[in-house]
Amino acid sequence: MLNRCLDNDRFRVAWAIAAPLWLQRGSQARSARDGSDGGGGTVTDVSICLLGPLKVTRAGALVEVPGRRPRTLLALLAMEAGNPVSADLLADRIWGEELPDNPRGSLHTYIGRLRRVLGKEVVRRAAGGYILDLPRSSVDALAFVDLLDATGRHGGAEGAGVYERLEEAIDLWRGAPFDEPAGEPLAEIMRPWLVDRYLAALEDRASLDVAAGRATKAVADVRRVVADHPLRESLWAVLLEALASAGRTAEALEAYEEVRSRLADELGADPGTELRSIFTRLLVGDVATPEIAPSGGEPVVPEQRTSEEDSTAAADTVPHQLPADVPSFSGRDVELRLLDAVTIAHESGWPSVVVVHGVGAAGKTALAVHWAHRTLEHFPDGQLFIDLRGYGPGEPMDPEQALSGLLIGLGVDGEAVPDDVDAASALLRTTLAQRRVLLVLDNARDAQQVRPLLPGGESLALVTSRSQMRGLAAREGAKRIGLDMLTPGESVAFLHQRLGDRATDQATVRTLAEMCGHLPLALAVAAERCGRHPDVSLAALVAELDGESSRLSALETADDPLTDLRAVFSWSYDALDAESRAMFRRIAVHPGSDLSVPCAAALAGVGTGPARRLLDRLTEANLLREHRPGRFVLHDLVRDYALEMGSAEESEAAVRRLVSWYTHSLVAAAEIDGPSHRLMTLDPLVPDVVALGFATSQQARSWGEREWPDLGLAVRLAVRRGLLGAAYQLVNKMFNLSMRHSPAEVVALQEIGLEAAIEAGQEVDAAYIRNQLGISRARAGDLPRAISEFRAAAEVFRETGAAAGLEMSLSNCGQALSMTGSLDEAVAVLEEAYAVADVAGMADRARGSLIGLAEVYVRMERYQDAVRLIEDEIGQDPVDVESSSPRLTLADALIGLERYTDAEHLLRHELARHLEERSRWSEAKVLVRRAVIERETDRVDQARATLHEVVAILDEVGELDRTELTRERVDDLLASVGDGRPAGRGERASATRGLDGGVALRP
Repeated sequence: MLNRCLDNDRFRVAWAIAAPLWLQRGSQARSARDGSDGGGGTVTDVSICLLGPLKVTRAGALVEVPGRRPRTLLALLAMEAGNPVSADLLADRIWGEELPDNPRGSLHTYIGRLRRVLGKEVVRRAAGGYILDLPRSSVDALAFVDLLDATGRHGGAEGAGVYERLEEAIDLWRGAPFDEPAGEPLAEIMRPWLVDRYLAALEDRASLDVAAGRATKAVADVRRVVADHPLRESLWAVLLEALASAGRTAEALEAYEEVRSRLADELGADPGTELRSIFTRLLVGDVATPEIAPSGGEPVVPEQRTSEEDSTAAADTVPHQLPADVPSFSGRDVELRLLDAVTIAHESGWPSVVVVHGVGAAGKTALAVHWAHRTLEHFPDGQLFIDLRGYGPGEPMDPEQALSGLLIGLGVDGEAVPDDVDAASALLRTTLAQRRVLLVLDNARDAQQVRPLLPGGESLALVTSRSQMRGLAAREGAKRIGLDMLTPGESVAFLHQRLGDRATDQATVRTLAEMCGHLPLALAVAAERCGRHPDVSLAALVAELDGESSRLSALETADDPLTDLRAVFSWSYDALDAESRAMFRRIAVHPGSDLSVPCAAALAGVGTGPARRLLDRLTEANLLREHRPGRFVLHDLVRDYALEMGSAEESEAAVRRLVSWYTHSLVAAAEIDGPSHRLMTLDPLVPDVVALGFATSQQARSWGEREWPDLGLAVRLAVRRGLLGAAYQLVNKMFNLSMRHSPAEVVALQEIGLEAAIEAGQEVDAAYIRNQLGISRARAGDLPRAISEFRAAAEVFRETGAAAGLEMSLSNCGQALSMTGSLDEAVAVLEEAYAVADVAGMADRARGSLIGLAEVYVRMERYQDAVRLIEDEIGQDPVDVESSSPRLTLADALIGLERYTDAEHLLRHELARHLEERSRWSEAKVLVRRAVIERETDRVDQARATLHEVVAILDEVGELDRTELTRERVDDLLASVGDGRPAGRGERASATRGLDGGVALRP
């Protein structure tokens, strides 16, 4: 399935290259197949407009397609109107990495919605997927492309009716394509290509207007759109030509200065050849001569070009400069297919530049050379190869030197090569004008180094670089293919090919691949090292490598910097400015798999604005990858290198900032709904760190859940660095989040925090952690050890006079005792907790103790006493009380009193709260009580359905708290409704036993 073999970045590249080609050829192919207008369907009364906000009509009437994902589904099917689309592809494009549990079922539901709106005859099953059975003319985006293709204006050719077809296509444009729905592959990939076609159509129409003497109209049309696309040089070129043809030369010169300034400010680049040529002609008053090439702002005179004899000699030269192919090349099947798609698209006139970019050691050169050898027949006039030395020992190659090498390789006499870069660049394009040559521009530093070397006409430039070459993509329309690490399967295949018969132990081979971080260079070095000792088992060699103090040391070579990972990474590092280097070193300290911009800002001790810019520089240099918007990943081996570059002091300061940021952000998340009790004193926020703030409770919860895995790693990192106070304070503030996670996982973290507090000599703080540890043990079902933790904490609080801590630990202890059946002892302990709070004047905590006592009364079947206590403490309308604990306890008591209507009313409001908060565990606690009421009121079928819903939640989230709900309890209730027998009073009394709201278990 597509989502199994392509990640999102690779799919976007594939779509960016292949989809425009499909659109260009789709109409032709379909027409040839069925003799129609290109569509395979017979329904003609449905119209779908994607060029702008989604608009769907049937029989002339607007129809509404409900739901964002169904609208995205419709857009995906519409872009393949008349052709089947596989269910796997649709699911991948609709949900991406967030696939639901049953994507095919959800997809079928959405298809049903579309059928109800459009009709079953329009949306049909076909070939393992679905088809929108409409002609292409019924979808405005496809009709738009077909009209433009019919003009025949690929590269400026003209034909009959061109102007009319351009007008008709442009009239279809209502706004940005796929403005709604915003399906990722459509909005991010197809939209730019369609916008490019639209702008090219406007340019073509304006050029025809100028040629027909309608220059004023052309000026108005182009000015209308150039403001929205200020970096598109071809638009400015048409505007300059139109202004000049209209006799408005002064305005044309002003427009040139405007675009020159914009390009300099936003891209750090000068205008391209076409704009400079027009500018030169404007200066000399020759607006009718399009062939003059600029050179430093001056026209190029004929004497500067190659002589006729030199041109003839160059035309007879067919260069073959490719290095030898890698004999054991393996993997990269996806990237090779993308490059093949580039070749096919290039033969249709698009694109002329492709960039393969990635981190050092990713195998960019090997891929480029291997593919170039595979595609020799597509470039019959030769292949040029040049190492631009952008990253490596020595200085990058100057464009002048590179141009000289390329021109001589093409047969131009060295003495005929101009010294001026612009003139030499023009000569390169002239020499390649009628030839199909592949130029492999390897190891490029930046766009400025590459731009003068780009060919024109039918030749293709394949650039490899550690830079993403954003400038080439923006100005020259370069198509980029990001090269990430190999997949695990590709890494294993790579090692099998290099190691041969020695690679028999699959587990050992996989371990070696993991050690190498799936980077091709690291894999090659490891295979070479293993090959030095043919008599030693692979397992022994891998164990030896694993025993090295550093993976980089294990994978270094002594005699060749080109195969030494430290050297390879250093070339990228050395190319950074000082600020970016510091950011690189400090974010490497982060222990998680990825990090956010605010997190990086905290690590580096800078603001989020500067942090975003520095992360962007690292991403552009391919030392960092933005795998999701705002989330960045460092490759493991690159991280190792970055850590080596940082000092111990710098790393420790970064850890201190990170943990402080996490801790105080957790405090802000906990207090979003109001101030919380801060029993443990926290260290102040570290200087140069700004904690997060949250606008809503949902925002705070979402952040906490996203960061949860990294919070635990940060605790362990702080302990390793000796930052004991920071470690246990972070553990303490993680408590609210911990209630949504496995008790066993939380116990392990709290034990680390407890040990840190004890080692730091902080007895009271250790008692706070011990109280939280007791809660987690109770959640895990280990009540005896939980009671022991509560009693130990209470002893410390009693000795130190910490009344709040003492009340809290006594309340928790009493609740735990009640769960073991020691009800009388539980009442005594809870009454003591109430007395401590009452004497200390802590009204809120006294109320909490009484509600805990009410829960014990429920267990003792003293339901009326429980109701009285709760209503005395929280009033007659518990629905408005913020905490859910008293409401659940009151519901338990009302069920015991057989006041089912009152209990159900209370639970209905409680369920609505938890559904809004998306708390599945809390939802399950409410539902199981509702099931008890449904059973007791003879709604057995409803009770059974509700309990199955509870089972589904438990399967999804696990048993987060055995003091509140267990799978065994749900199974017992299911058994009681399975045979339909009515429960007796004893069963009603036990119906909610073990379903405690957790009222007394407080941190």
